[in-house]
Amino acid sequence: MCNSARSGTPFARDSLTASIVTILKPGKDPLGPENYRPISLLNFDIKVLAKVLALRLNEIIPTLIHADQVGFIPGRQAYDNTRRACDLVWLAQRLRVPAVFLSLDAEKAFDRVGWAYLFQVLTHLGFPQEFTSSIGVMYDTPVAQVVVPGTPPRPFRLTNGTRQGCPLSPLLFALSLEPLLSAVRADPLIAGVAYRGEEYKVSAYADDVLLSLTCPVPSVARLLEVLDRFSGVAGYKVNMTKSTALLVGASDGDAGIMEHRHGFCTTTESISYLGVRIPGSHSEIFTLNYAPLIQCIKSDLDRWAKLHISWLGRVHCIKMNVLPRLLYLFQALPISVTQSDLTSLQTAIDAFVWDNKRHRVARQTLFRPRAAGGMGLPSLLSYYRAARLAQIVAWHSPMGARRWVDLESSMMS
Repeated sequence: MCNSARSGTPFARDSLTASIVTILKPGKDPLGPENYRPISLLNFDIKVLAKVLALRLNEIIPTLIHADQVGFIPGRQAYDNTRRACDLVWLAQRLRVPAVFLSLDAEKAFDRVGWAYLFQVLTHLGFPQEFTSSIGVMYDTPVAQVVVPGTPPRPFRLTNGTRQGCPLSPLLFALSLEPLLSAVRADPLIAGVAYRGEEYKVSAYADDVLLSLTCPVPSVARLLEVLDRFSGVAGYKVNMTKSTALLVGASDGDAGIMEHRHGFCTTTESISYLGVRIPGSHSEIFTLNYAPLIQCIKSDLDRWAKLHISWLGRVHCIKMNVLPRLLYLFQALPISVTQSDLTSLQTAIDAFVWDNKRHRVARQTLFRPRAAGGMGLPSLLSYYRAARLAQIVAWHSPMGARRWVDLESSMMS
């Protein structure tokens, strides 16, 4: 079946049918269809083939996609862009250059990709015919049906979008969005934040796009022209009312134009991007990110302490819930954390693990791996230091591999 797909032989219709289960978004009205998150269940044989193609595509996609795009690209991380965004805000302040940091909200981005456009991109990039044929048969009259208990399924055809739940979807979307990002980078009328001969305009994690622009009014006007042209070709659409613009050093007149002419929500305080708050003032990074997270974690520990959780279960709560949230900020933000903050949080973790009773095992023993007689309880200070050391390693990346490294290297010089 897979070998036949390489020559364009279509799959059986049932194998291209997706069963969609819906999950209500938290706090949303259950009577609104747009308030449900669809989860697609796809044919397993098709997913195996898609995974094989995705693994092959992973080998070359870093050479096809610019380093500005970090979503689902091997070797790239979300924090590459959050760290660079904080650096650029600081740089715009220091250079006293009026700038706007525009977070675009793409409307159903994955679902709007036009198939004719997508396969034209694959052809333009030079993918072999057998590879594009294997992908093409997955998009040959696919069908979906929403699973509603107590009612018979009513299948309907899909005519656009990358398939939700398919291992290839994130990579295909990145390829489909790259022409837009390339057009923004190449357009001289869209001015980015420039420093030492390098210009920084675009940061993207899949469809989460953050633009760092100077000369706010003419740059945004030109940007919207490019977006409109791209939308007509690819189906990409930006929801202006949900897009947010952080203004740094811009005038009140610029803010008014952003809001009334273009419909953006403007602020001089902070915007949210990839799970962190990027403030208009560099000194507010800790207050807007670490302070609420530490308070939230302590509140969670107090709430969990009332539950009947075993001693081992409490250790796993820290490893699986608390540590990932902290580790992401350790990597994502270019600021330091004091040892006293980490010690305070580690003390709260100890109280939760021991249920506010006397400690029967030394903390250093619990920090050891289980193979060494410990429980693998995370040492926050050790993880924080490891994150710092990882940045030193990243600073030695080749030029162009990681954009935040390029920026910080030029700033440090």
